[in-house]
Amino acid sequence: MTLYEEQKKLVLARLRTLNPDVKLMSGKGDSVSVKDIIEHIENDDPVGKDMIKAQMKMLQILAGV
Repeated sequence: MTLYEEQKKLVLARLRTLNPDVKLMSGKGDSVSVKDIIEHIENDDPVGKDMIKAQMKMLQILAGV
């Protein structure tokens, strides 16, 4: 499994613990539901890939890496 696939799996597992109707802020200032974010990630579209990058960056910050 590639690093990207591992990151995708981690981000999806984290997002699936949240209420799917909750809105999160995207990097562009828009609010997007968790359900929509998961759909973008599962479809491997550009929005989903950007969300994976943003979530991984946030996790790195939280971990102090």
